[in-house]
Amino acid sequence: MNDLESYKRKSLKKKYVQDFPEGLLDVIETDYPSQHFLISEDRTLLTTLFSDEEWIDILTKSRNSYRCHIQRMTLMRKYSAQGI
Repeated sequence: MNDLESYKRKSLKKKYVQDFPEGLLDVIETDYPSQHFLISEDRTLLTTLFSDEEWIDILTKSRNSYRCHIQRMTLMRKYSAQGI
């Protein structure tokens, strides 16, 4: 029974996270935890922590999460307007 409750909690948590787009700092916190610590402690400048390729990766992940969020919101508005 505890396994079922644990599964439900994980499913809800995963769905909750997907409902919100990832900002730049969210991506940095997930993919680059040591650099995020330095940023949060205000020990270094943001621009010197990452290579050009890493910045492209960070920006792409953030943009993709916003794109998915906007598409989901558009679909929700469309279906709520239709009364489905």
